[in-house]
Amino acid sequence: MKALIYPDFGKLAYGDWPEPTLAPDEVLVRVAACGICGSEMGGFVARSPRRVPPIVMGHEFSGVIEELGADVTDLTEGQRVVGNALYHCGECDLCRRELTHLCRNRQVFGMHRDGAFAELVNVPASIIYRIPDHVTDVQAAMVEPLGNGLHVIDLAQGNTLETVLVCGAGTIGLMCMQAARIRGAKRVAVSDTNPHRLEIAQGLGADLVINAAEQNVVEAMLEWTDGQGVELGVDAVGAAPTRRDAIQAARPGGDAVWIGLHQDELTLDTYEVVLAEKRILGSYAATDANMREGLQLFADGKIELEPWTQVFPLEQGEEVFLAMLEQKKDAIKAVLAP
Repeated sequence: MKALIYPDFGKLAYGDWPEPTLAPDEVLVRVAACGICGSEMGGFVARSPRRVPPIVMGHEFSGVIEELGADVTDLTEGQRVVGNALYHCGECDLCRRELTHLCRNRQVFGMHRDGAFAELVNVPASIIYRIPDHVTDVQAAMVEPLGNGLHVIDLAQGNTLETVLVCGAGTIGLMCMQAARIRGAKRVAVSDTNPHRLEIAQGLGADLVINAAEQNVVEAMLEWTDGQGVELGVDAVGAAPTRRDAIQAARPGGDAVWIGLHQDELTLDTYEVVLAEKRILGSYAATDANMREGLQLFADGKIELEPWTQVFPLEQGEEVFLAMLEQKKDAIKAVLAP
């Protein structure tokens, strides 16, 4: 089969790759759409040991079931489906606590097993979700990043969401912004250094956008909230400055949720956290409930992918991947279609 291959650190190539071998509890999915995730681009640049080549990346995908494993009885060939980005064992202590997205034995597509930048991908039947007829393949592929956004907001339990700051107007940031609205946020601000991305965020309903290259984000948030600070700050970038912005912009007793993974280390003024009793939470992936809700939100027409998502042929994958790295495409989100 054809695939966008990650053959070695710093390299990508479109070419032939072995077809998946189907386990009894898996289904073979013919891929219809697969999004390029920021974590994949970041890992590619950093030569991350979490993604060891040779491998096929891609974990935001939808498609059609082409073949069933011998033990799969509740699905049928020809069904349109979306897969979760990670497979959980169902047996460890975290799975038993229903924290399946944190499974100690998890396997992430494009990291621990081949992903969906390919014509075919094998997927455990336990992490397959059926796509409603009126949800498109591209929408279905975006259910996983939407699920991430929903999970971010849900982690801030008890937060009133009067005011929310989202640092970063990439895919996850825009999904967090829309998820905050769905959860009842009254006002949402978005910061970024890219004017085009800020324009998109404003078009999607951001009440305020801040160019972090020109303005101090924390000062802007204090002015916006009459000196109080926001109820919730979300870092959807993962850089030291955006993590600090998410904390420092939060009011005393407020929350900061980090989902970005751009950088690992951070120097932090801990007094600001302790004396103001702020809560910092890490967010990883999406729960089963988030995935199912995401599908329904697309079915209900509550999530907007226009004009910031663009589809490209898989054979252009190398060119598109590298162009997205340098933000040379108008699209904020690139989706590859075999």
